[in-house]
Order: sequence, then C-alpha cells, then structure tokens
Amino acid sequence: MKDSSGSRRKVQPLKRSREQTNASSEAELEVKALEALRTAYKRLSRVLSDEIDRSSENVDRMSHLGGRLRWVSERHHLVRTALNAGPAYAAYLCGECEQLAEVRSLAEMAAKMANSGASYPTALNLLNYIDQELGWNPVAKSA
Repeated sequence: MKDSSGSRRKVQPLKRSREQTNASSEAELEVKALEALRTAYKRLSRVLSDEIDRSSENVDRMSHLGGRLRWVSERHHLVRTALNAGPAYAAYLCGECEQLAEVRSLAEMAAKMANSGASYPTALNLLNYIDQELGWNPVAKSA
C-alpha cells in the first residue's frame, strides 16, 4: 500500500483484541465440553439399553432404567443439536458456567465410567451434577 509520499508501507495484520481472543477460547471450551457430554450420553445410552435387556424379568428395574434412558437420550439430543447448530447455540446452552474446563473433565470421566456397566450409576450422578453446573434443570434423581 502506498502512503502519501508515494512509497510503499508495510500493512500490519489486524491484531485480535484480548476480548476476541477470550471469546474464541471460551467458545472452544464450550464446544469441547459439549462434545465430551455427547460422548458420555451416547455411551451411557448403550449401557442403559444393555442393562434393560438384562433386566427383562424385573419389570420395576426395567421401568426405572427406562426413565434414566429417557433422560440420557433427551440430553444427548439436546447436546447433539447444539453442536450441529454451532458455537452460538453452544454458548447459549452453556449459559454463564464459569467452570467449563471442569465440566469437560467430568464429562470425560463420566464417558469412561459409562464403558463399564458396573459404574453407570456413578456416571449418571456425574452427569446430573454437570446439569446443575450448567444451570440445566436436573431431571434425574441420584442413582
């Protein structure tokens, strides 16, 4: 680009403000936390379905597990929709949660626990706690 004297001057790249950098890192945290939640809900859905199949002779247990599966499926759908809609909806869904890194870590832990049928109650409790941290109405009772 030429200046008023006719000589070329170097154009400086636009610098991102601190607010823009913080906003983009916050959006990245929100998306990563929701991705971890999506994985946890997906795995837990599979475990709960297997538990229902194993409990085919105990109607009360099947009903109890079915209620849990409904809650997990609804949350999975909510999170999947947010991720498909993009960062703005992810930000809306995460609200003003200031502990997104911790939420992500807990969601990853819940996903690991959901791999084991024996520890799914703990995974359910973790996900219920995450609901509270995100400001969502915790639907599930403690497992």
